[in-house]
Amino acid sequence: MGWQQIRGRPLTVQAKVQNIVIASSGDLAYTVGFESGPVRVDRGREQDMTIRVTHIYRRGSDGWKLIHRHADFPPPDQRHR
Repeated sequence: MGWQQIRGRPLTVQAKVQNIVIASSGDLAYTVGFESGPVRVDRGREQDMTIRVTHIYRRGSDGWKLIHRHADFPPPDQRHR
């Protein structure tokens, strides 16, 4: 759980991360997985949402840094067809 601020008010962010794949080669690494948690869009009702996320990291003299994040909706589950 983390927090952000919107217009000076703290906002609690809850996300469950699952099915993580981690790989690295030299000074680059990536993770791929799913984040799910409650969201509210345009002041609508709160609902659960799952997104597929990819993070790319680069190692520097002061440690690993996130250099790219991509998120999208996962494709439909094809196993039940």
